[in-house]
Amino acid sequence: MLILDAIRAYVEPIEQRIHAGEVFHNGDSAIAHQHAFITHVLRPMLPLRYGLEWGKAFSIDDVTTREDSILIYDAIFALPMGRLLPCEGVYAMCEVVLHLDPETFTARLHNVASLKRLHRAKATAHDVTPIHHLGVFGARYAQLSDDKLNPYLGYVFALEAAAPETLLQRLNHLIEEDAIRPEHTPDAIVCFRDQWIITRQTRTGDAAVPRSSFAKFGLWRPDSHLLPLIYVLLNTSLSQIQLRNPDLLRPLAALTKYKSAWSDRRN
Repeated sequence: MLILDAIRAYVEPIEQRIHAGEVFHNGDSAIAHQHAFITHVLRPMLPLRYGLEWGKAFSIDDVTTREDSILIYDAIFALPMGRLLPCEGVYAMCEVVLHLDPETFTARLHNVASLKRLHRAKATAHDVTPIHHLGVFGARYAQLSDDKLNPYLGYVFALEAAAPETLLQRLNHLIEEDAIRPEHTPDAIVCFRDQWIITRQTRTGDAAVPRSSFAKFGLWRPDSHLLPLIYVLLNTSLSQIQLRNPDLLRPLAALTKYKSAWSDRRN
């Protein structure tokens, strides 16, 4: 398939930069790893309609994610707010670490879960763009339907990691203990050095993307095909999400009240 040949040729320099040490440097800070990962890995692999920011996401009820992380957001319609982003404009969180041991893995799982727990109004097929909503059949019908097009995505990337079987055991243990709900778990966990990837898996054994069923976690060892697989998985998953911008009438009303209170004091 020519499209796969083109993808392999395109991501080969990215893979070379990873293995040459241009992305992960021993002794560098965690922030340095995040910015190097944005510059050398994510930015070349994603269209410019996806913005990349190191920061936190927050919801309309003033809940934020636990820690700063790489956020993939809507670079066209999302409100520009720097490193603190409204969750309505966020597609995904990417956790990037040098070494993924079980303790670090648990911390990264909880950060991904903190994004996936953030409340936002669901987008449906009526949301043709994040700022344009069709009122066909009524807004209430759309909100009551099961069609939700704006789930959050979460990814964990590591240069090196503990055995994937060990990490899967830790993940399943946290789910059994109800420390993390299955729907709040990462969509993929990647180790570049050992070239394996853990992803959500459908009942038929395929890698799950947002609109497919999620039965369990699967382990793949694609070896030299790891970067092409990540490229396709990321772009396929992101393309299936339809965002819906936040309603600004509430903050507008709050700002108007402040003005009224200030005017009353002057009078």
